[in-house]
Amino acid sequence: MNDMSNMTRTKAGQSGAALIVVLLLLIIVTLLGLAALRGAIMQERMAASTTARSMAFQVAEAGLRQGEVLARDSNITFPASGCSAGRCAMPVPNSTPAWMASGFWASGTGFQTGTAVSTSAGNLTPKFVVENFGQTTAGVGSSSCIDASKPCIQSVVQNVYRITSYASTPNGAEVILQSLYKR
Repeated sequence: MNDMSNMTRTKAGQSGAALIVVLLLLIIVTLLGLAALRGAIMQERMAASTTARSMAFQVAEAGLRQGEVLARDSNITFPASGCSAGRCAMPVPNSTPAWMASGFWASGTGFQTGTAVSTSAGNLTPKFVVENFGQTTAGVGSSSCIDASKPCIQSVVQNVYRITSYASTPNGAEVILQSLYKR
């Protein structure tokens, strides 16, 4: 009989303390799991964003090179003002270039589209403009020539172009690149 009364006394003394401790531990483990899950989702978003920006950069770089080839190989005529078919007039000093206007790259009139680039997000097409930056004289004031086997050219007038290329990906990454090109 004595054994039965000890068992009854022991059960009555616990009164559910183990249940409360286990529930608290379960809540803590759940919160740690949610924090880890949130961190993993954030890292996945950052990786996707970096990949999309890298794709947009590569496509914009391709558009920049296509614009440079156009400036190198073509006799370019420019409009009197603004931009038309990827050619932009000489920008007015201290004014905003036409390609910086809101919606310029969305409308299809001022820029030229380049050759599509195949990416993991599909074919992405760069857009670019070639701006007239006037002329410059190169070689003025040089006293000697570097290559003695060729005739020395004292001054050369060169056309200067600013090429601006734009690319975007379906998930919203956008990149604009520029280069100055002389010929």
